[in-house]
Amino acid sequence: MGENRTITIDDVARLAGVSKATVGRVVGNYGSVSDKSKERVWEAVKQLDYQPNLIARGLRSQSTKTIAVIVGSIRNTYSTALVYAVEKEAQKKGYNVLICTTHEDIEKEIKHLRDLSSKKVDGVILMSAYRADGNIDEKYREFYTSKLPIVFVDRNIPGINRDVIQSENFTASYKATKYLLDMGHRKIGIIATSNFSTVQERIKGYKAALTDGKIKFDESLIASVDELSDKMSRKVCHEFLEKHPDITALYVLNNSLCSGVLLELKERQMKIPQDISLLVWDDEEYNELLDITTIEQPITEIGKQAIRRLFELIGEPEETTEFECKKLNPELIIRKSCRPPNQSK
Repeated sequence: MGENRTITIDDVARLAGVSKATVGRVVGNYGSVSDKSKERVWEAVKQLDYQPNLIARGLRSQSTKTIAVIVGSIRNTYSTALVYAVEKEAQKKGYNVLICTTHEDIEKEIKHLRDLSSKKVDGVILMSAYRADGNIDEKYREFYTSKLPIVFVDRNIPGINRDVIQSENFTASYKATKYLLDMGHRKIGIIATSNFSTVQERIKGYKAALTDGKIKFDESLIASVDELSDKMSRKVCHEFLEKHPDITALYVLNNSLCSGVLLELKERQMKIPQDISLLVWDDEEYNELLDITTIEQPITEIGKQAIRRLFELIGEPEETTEFECKKLNPELIIRKSCRPPNQSK
């Protein structure tokens, strides 16, 4: 047998001395097979290192023991931690995990959902690329409302009724903004990603804290970055600080933007917190290393709850009529990147 030839079900049947149908029943875990035949089949599978075709097996058992996670970018800290948490839980139940990235492109997201549906995956955990102000195209609605179990994480899609597991963005953002206000900051600039539902909730929390602190909201103090890259976040931060040199604190709503902001501050020789206070969403090792105050999301718990809910949907698809939005509380990690503005200049 040539080294490069794919081992087939025929090879297993021949070595085990049973029919192809018997091998199929044993590997696919369906139908009735004697213990003696099972032993011979599994011994042949082991000897030949046979990799059964999960998709073909799924056509019979209605399960491929595979789920998919669709995220914007695997470079994002949130996405990486989410995938890790989901994979750990999936492996406990013998499931494989496919990882798909959209690069925040709706067309790519639809293509992934179409492909995954045709590949008969058992379910999907989805961090959608849909913007908070966007309306879903009716021709795409079926991909989100079909029988394929889907659990949304982090972001939801307006008008689509599915389970959502996310952080309590509004309350955490309110708390972070109040922390800066209580220090005496009045000009707090925001650097944010594009118009996702999570970002909108964080901005609402920021606005509410300003209102309660009797501070007038200034729309021009919010700068938006359309592309998640150091180059773009640095450019936006540069233009923002040129227009608003009097801000005393920067509040960054996505840690993926943080390194670009830090590069711009370094270029300007602005020291943290002496010249400007900095507060960032999501925690990474370098945040701790640089003593940056952050809002740490419970990403591991979000991943665990998302996959547990997905398994419920996979197990009882016809019985599920109620969907809910679960919100878990992030934690404000106070370090040394913020100080009162009167000590900053």
